[in-house]
Amino acid sequence: LFSVERRAIATTTCYDIYREGECIAKVEREMFALTPKYKFFYEGDMNPFPDWTAEGSFSERKYTFKNGMGETIARVGRNFFEVVTDLDEYQVEVAAGVDAAAVLAVAVVIDEDHDEEDARERKEKEKEKEEGGGG
Repeated sequence: LFSVERRAIATTTCYDIYREGECIAKVEREMFALTPKYKFFYEGDMNPFPDWTAEGSFSERKYTFKNGMGETIARVGRNFFEVVTDLDEYQVEVAAGVDAAAVLAVAVVIDEDHDEEDARERKEKEKEKEEGGGG
């Protein structure tokens, strides 16, 4: 249904979302925000403002999507039993009339971005331990 590609050259985390081979939207992580915020833009609508934003506790994988008027249009939360199954499982609620497949595509982008961030942080901590333990 959808595919997601990370842009190799971008000033911030940026992904393109494709439906049947055609780019229909982009998702970017806001660069200068106190807390992480993701912005979703439909391609070709000539609107300079995001169609949706996602905010919340991304490290806990619990966040909400809001439309341009600030109304909640979807909620995403990590499944409680994920620790037991060792799978990425989420509960996603989407309001009527909202493109649920696009919401899921953005949730995948956010999960991927934070998995990469978590891996970088683990690597840095391991490196610090190695450097601190050898001296």
